[in-house]
Formats: sequence, structure tokens, C-alpha cells
Amino acid sequence: MLAAGAAVTAYAVNSQPDTYSFFASTDVSGVSVDPDSRQVELGLKFVSKSAGTLEAVRFLKARGDRSAHRVTVWSADGDKLATATPRSETRSGWQQVKLAKPLDIEPGVQYVVSYNTTRYSASQRYFAGRTAKAGPLATVGSGVYDYGSGDFPEQSWQSSNYWVDVVFATEKDDEPAPAPTTAPTTTAPAPAPSATTATPEPTRTTAPPAGGSVLDLPRVAWEGGPSYYSKFAKGNEAEWDDPSFFPIGVWYEGTYSQAEIDKDKDAGLNTYVMLTEGSDMKLIERNGMHAMTEGRKDSGGETTGWIINDEVDMWGGAGNSTWTGKYPGQGEPCTSGKYDCGFDIMKRLSDGLPKNDGRMTYANFGKGVVFWQSDADASRFVNDYTTVVSNDIYWYTDPNVCYSSSEGPSLGVTKENCRRAANYGITMDVMRRLDGLDGKRQPVYAFVEVGKPFPEASAPTITADQIGGAVVNSLIHEARGVLYFNHNFGGPCISQHVLRDACGTAVRPAVSELNRRITSLAPVLNTQSYQWKFNPQLDTMLKERDGSYYIFAMPGRTGGTGEQKLTMPAGLGGAKAEVMFENRSVPVVGGTITDNFAKEFSYHIYKITP
Repeated sequence: MLAAGAAVTAYAVNSQPDTYSFFASTDVSGVSVDPDSRQVELGLKFVSKSAGTLEAVRFLKARGDRSAHRVTVWSADGDKLATATPRSETRSGWQQVKLAKPLDIEPGVQYVVSYNTTRYSASQRYFAGRTAKAGPLATVGSGVYDYGSGDFPEQSWQSSNYWVDVVFATEKDDEPAPAPTTAPTTTAPAPAPSATTATPEPTRTTAPPAGGSVLDLPRVAWEGGPSYYSKFAKGNEAEWDDPSFFPIGVWYEGTYSQAEIDKDKDAGLNTYVMLTEGSDMKLIERNGMHAMTEGRKDSGGETTGWIINDEVDMWGGAGNSTWTGKYPGQGEPCTSGKYDCGFDIMKRLSDGLPKNDGRMTYANFGKGVVFWQSDADASRFVNDYTTVVSNDIYWYTDPNVCYSSSEGPSLGVTKENCRRAANYGITMDVMRRLDGLDGKRQPVYAFVEVGKPFPEASAPTITADQIGGAVVNSLIHEARGVLYFNHNFGGPCISQHVLRDACGTAVRPAVSELNRRITSLAPVLNTQSYQWKFNPQLDTMLKERDGSYYIFAMPGRTGGTGEQKLTMPAGLGGAKAEVMFENRSVPVVGGTITDNFAKEFSYHIYKITP
């Protein structure tokens, strides 16, 4: 891949000095394959300073791409000027597709070349601050795309390069073309945006929390804590506005016997989010448990919320076109043949839920809102239909999340710092930022896997310590509930019930203890956090309850392991800090705590009572 800020060299194809391509001499060995498998038209805009002819279109074929391909040349207005199909292709790498007749290219006129595929290579931010040049040619803007079977590509994303190229020949009666030269170095692409630019606006405290004094610090914006749920109170849901309750749920379980409920309660769970067909709703209600369902007719007092659906941002895509009524695996979801009907899906499913019955509405989202979509589109998903949301980016186990340029790297997370608990905080930060764009707040829940949710052999299996780190980091970044993905789709132990059966033997005890800790801390977690940074290498949260201060701390996204110092804010006094759940204390010396964080998932919770 071309290094950031490097020059783009003009190249003479077939040793003809008057024939040019943009990327023929570029090292593309490091270009990653995007996990997106939707049919898409990918293109490049270009212009020439001199007249000539377009002889062929080139595209970088991704590893594992078995699509039928077609190349197209378009005018700037979307008129189709030429098409061609390859006579033969290699398994991967650059493919050159000759046009049936060379196409005349006018100087100063913009054109687009594209190809259609279902698997592709991409480099995000390649064109940020950069224009590629080759002889008289120059690119215009960044790469373009359009989902579907071959409409004009005009959308762009994160200044991406989709590795489409030209073979352009200058006219023979023009002045002799200069020898291949190196274009001047342009401004290097801007660094990937930080996932933490979305820090909520601080709010000043106007009244002290119960039983304690107030530090002179701003507060983190929130939805209001337990009182938020009071407007939805119905049946068992009345418990949710109790400060001693904190939602701890499991995704897509079944409830058919008392023994199953007992196991779940022993694991510290209190909520079922999405239930399998035939689950006994009355059994859930009798046990004082809670459920969020997709509008089941047998729902009673146990049902605290309605589920709209899961990951519509991914399988429906952003847009207002019409939903066919088909779900993933049933055929085209959108009548347009593209992935652009997600808003219609959300509206129609929302409209189909019981109305005015006092229950919350919930949806889980995925990579669309976190990585792929504009803030305007992502904000519509997050804010227009729900009163509770979550997002399931599995940083520890997803085989693609830090290798695809359109995912983790777009937020500054690379393969070197991918498998870290602190990245679960990135998901929370992005979701909370999007949630705040409409000027209102709703609870954002964390989603953490407890096994091996991906079937690929290369996909890791999360460990008990990593689960603990992921959950606590999500809490530090203001998660208002925790949901566990309870399924193994890979590895030697396939299961839909990891926290119940033998497949969860390695993690169940630790998850149960973690949930016990969360439940005991519910009155603390259900208070509004202070804004204070104890150490730039650590992710931290500061809360106050009944006259005591609570500091949650763990390594951040790029460091923070080993011995670390936490600097107290003015007004937070005390000679020592109890390290909760560790049967020890540490001294507070000169307004600082010194402690060790052995691993990236290590966390400590300190309690200071002045």
C-alpha cells in the first residue's frame, strides 16, 4: 500500500511512454479485503489535461472474490459510455479489461470508471489530502460506490480508495508525453479520527447526591438514571426505577423449565432480551425476571420492553426506500435491490408493536452505525425509534473488526491494539455521541460475548478475564446495562446456552461473580458520574454515593499497564482507598494512588470515604 503522503508515480503500461495508469507501480500487497459481501459498484473519478483514449479499465480483485465482473465507463452525470467484461481473470490481483473500442477522452471533462463485485479491497482515508496523478491524468475526490447490480456510483466513504484504475493513451499528434515522472508529494492523509471526540457536553451539578457533598466538577451527561424508567413503569418494570436494580441480560435465550431459570438467576442475570419460540413467559414473571420481546401476544407483567429488531443498520442499510418484508436469508430486503431501506424497516416494525402500553422500545445495532454510516444516518437509527439501545461490536473475537479498513482502523484501532477491553468503551463512546445528537438521552447498553460467536478457525474465543475487562470498560464509558451474547458458533463446543451448559464451564463462574459485583454496585452505578481524568493512560470513572467516592480504573486503549498513579481532584480527601473485591487497601499519598494494572483487562474499583 502506498505510504501516507507518498508521491503517486505515473507508469507507462506495456512500456509505451504515452500510456498511463494511476496505481500500476503501487505496492498493494498490504491492501485489506473488506468483509462487506453485498453487491456493489465501485469506482474512481478522473480527469485529463489532454485529449486521448481510454483503452481499458483495471481493478484490484480481492482474494476469495468469485463474482462475475463487469467494468463500466460513465460520464460525470451518470450516462453509461462503455461496458466490458473480462475474457479471463486471475484468482486475485490486478485485472485489466480491454474496451471493445477505445473511448475518446476530452480534456478537462470528468469521467468515472467502475466495476461490479460482491467482494473487494479498500483503503480508507487513502485520498484524504491526496490527489493521484499520472501524466496528464488526475483523480477527482475519493473513490465512489453504489450498492446493487450496477447503477452509477456517486457515494463516497471516509476518503476511500477502492482500487479501480485506467489505461489511458494520449493522442499521437499531441506534444510528446514527458517521461514517467513522480508527482509532487501531497499532504499526508489525516489520521484516523479518535473515537473519543464524542465526549458528552458537561453539566454542572445543582444538587448533591443522596448522603454526600458535591465535588466542584462538571458531570457527565446522562439520561437521568433509574428515574428515566419511571415513565415506562408497568408490571415488573416498576423495579427498574429502583437504584438497587441494574439491567443484566442475556440475548436470545429460551425459558422452558424452572431449572433453567434457576441457573440464569444464579449467574446473576435478571433480564431476557429476545426469546426463543415457545418460551414460558409466565415462568419468567413468577420468578420476578424481566423480558424484552418482539411484541409477543403472551407477554405479561414480565415484559418490560418491545424489541424492534436486530442490526437493521446492517441488513437494511441507511435509506428511505421500501422494505420488501423479507428478513436476512429470505431474499432482497429492499425493493430497490440495494441496501437502502433501513428507515422504512424500523418505522414499519415500530408501528407494528403494541401502542401506548407503557413499555420501552429497544433495538440493537451493529457495524453500520459505528463504522459505515454518516452521523446523520446513524443518528436516525439510534434516535428516531427507540427508548433504549445497544450495539454489538465484538472486539475480542471478531476476525475482521481490526483488519478491515472500513471498521476498527477507521476509529484508530489496528490489529496491534485490537484485542483490548478498552475498545468496548469505543463502542459506548460512539453510541453515546450519536444518542446525544438529538439533544435527548436514552440508556445505552453494553453488549459482550461470552464464547466464540464466529465460526472461522482464526476467530479467537474470549476468556473469563477478557469478559470482565470488556464489561467494566463499558461501565466506565457509561453503559446503563449489560447484555451477554450467549452463543458459540465456532470451536469444539457449539452452543446456544453458554452460560448454562458445559460449553461455559471456563467462563460461567467468573461471569457470575462479575454480575454479583455489578448488582452490589448498582446504587453507585445508578448515580451521575463526575468528569475527571485521573491518568491519561487509564480509562476511569468517578462517582459518589452516600458520602463515599468510587473510582473505576483500568488500562486505556494504547497503554496503562504496570504501575500507574491516579491523581485525585481537589476536594477528594482520605488517607486510604479500599480496593473493592480484592480484600486490600492502598494509601492516598500527596493526593495520589499508586497501584499496578497487570494486564490490559485488569481493573480496580476504589472506595474512598473522607
